[in-house]
Amino acid sequence: MQFSLAANYDVDLASPLGAYPVDEVYGKLPADSVGGGRPSYMGTPLGWRKLAEYVAALSGQGIAFNYLLNSSCYGNREWGRSWQRQLMRLMARLKKAGILRVTVATPYLLELVKARFPEFRVRVGIFAQVDTPTRARFWEDLGADAITLESFSINRDLERLAAIRAAVDCDLQLIANHACLPNCPMQPYHQNGFAHSSAGDGGLFIDYCLLRCARKRLQDPSLFIKAGWIRPEDLSAYEALGFHSFKLLERGIPSAELIRRLDAYTTGKSGPNLANLVLSYGFREPLKRSRFWGVQHFFKPRDVAPNRLVPLLDLARQQGMLFPRENTPVRIDSARIPSEFLGQVGHCQGGTEGCGSCRYCDEIAREAVTIDPQFRDESLERFASVEASLADGGLWDV
Repeated sequence: MQFSLAANYDVDLASPLGAYPVDEVYGKLPADSVGGGRPSYMGTPLGWRKLAEYVAALSGQGIAFNYLLNSSCYGNREWGRSWQRQLMRLMARLKKAGILRVTVATPYLLELVKARFPEFRVRVGIFAQVDTPTRARFWEDLGADAITLESFSINRDLERLAAIRAAVDCDLQLIANHACLPNCPMQPYHQNGFAHSSAGDGGLFIDYCLLRCARKRLQDPSLFIKAGWIRPEDLSAYEALGFHSFKLLERGIPSAELIRRLDAYTTGKSGPNLANLVLSYGFREPLKRSRFWGVQHFFKPRDVAPNRLVPLLDLARQQGMLFPRENTPVRIDSARIPSEFLGQVGHCQGGTEGCGSCRYCDEIAREAVTIDPQFRDESLERFASVEASLADGGLWDV
């Protein structure tokens, strides 16, 4: 078993990570010419010198760094001379910084890196949506060294996972601790929004999909159970299928939370509240930000009057998105999830065919998921107000 762990660029964390089976840490600069899978405003403030220091500290523990070039869209800039030159400079700087692993999400970029930089190990990321044996073979034939499967929808389809594992020889990886909606219908829109908001384009990005997802989970707590996370206690079942590499989220979160997640999955023990392992926001410790963070990312007078964004930022603060939060209002009681849970959902087609008459996850949610009532009521009221403003033009007064 080995782990690919999210980066928060805490150099002091490198030494403790050496005690765990961490193969690599993944991340990227807040913005570059390629873009990636998170908006720049979520990125830890970082430059090339600090990145090289962090990579060197990891290397001292025998841990590699995987740089994310996992944008799903380049706006057709990849066919121009300027973008090509920027990419060549970026790859050269990665190599100089001691980075020889990258993650991509488009076939062209995989071919390009393999042709011009054969010394790099290339992983195909989740945004490539590899969820069948045919798709996995396509990427392997194209030269992929490793593939992170489309874990949002197939982590609980053990038969399909076994078929994919049998179809290819390259390394395969699963994301273990995400809380995304199963087979999320917003995924293409979401990842394309991330792509353009992390490529230095400079426009305003409002994470509509994250807001919609968070609201749906509060309205229907069973979605906390239906998400395709893998319990630490169940990793051995996936290893029996031939999966030995697991990716742990989330980038930029506090070091103590990263260690909590790594420790849980290494020991096979969830701890009392599974929400602590799968939620991507709502932490007590504040996130690291650049100076003038709000002005840099949200002061976009040509797009929207800044004062119109105040309700949106207030909602984010109340949820603990991008802001610290004193306590966790959501609890998923690990002790109330049956020991035979994976055996029941391990052949689930709910993500692709709909849940139908099966109410297994709903029944577990009634027992295991609790949400602070005051937080839930206030949140739903705020979500409704912000989403109405986005839809009816009130945010822009049009």
